[in-house]
Amino acid sequence: MADAKPLTTPAAPGCKLSLYEGEPFPDGTRFRSVVSALQYLLFTCPDIAFAVNQVCQYMHSPTTSHWAAVKRILRYLKGTHDHALVYTPSSLELTAFADADYAGDPDDRRSTGGYCIFLGDNLIS
Repeated sequence: MADAKPLTTPAAPGCKLSLYEGEPFPDGTRFRSVVSALQYLLFTCPDIAFAVNQVCQYMHSPTTSHWAAVKRILRYLKGTHDHALVYTPSSLELTAFADADYAGDPDDRRSTGGYCIFLGDNLIS
């Protein structure tokens, strides 16, 4: 992926992965290894959390479309290797935001939710 073109988003906007989309990926071990490394990277790159969660749901039976989603995350990381979380002194005001979609998963109609919590101007969770 060293020569891949960087992207500005870790997942395609509006694209939902499905268990039945694409051909079976021939190297499941490679898929699980790369996705596991991406999970570890979440500690320092929370901006990829949603995209990594999407591909993690298919570790048991990856397809070529799931691998394309993993490669998209890697291309995004290539373009954002110099991004970082910066914590600055600010107020002790706690602010939280949450959102969810209702039955958004195309396979089992489960909902997906997310949240972010700020302490002053700093993202903490």
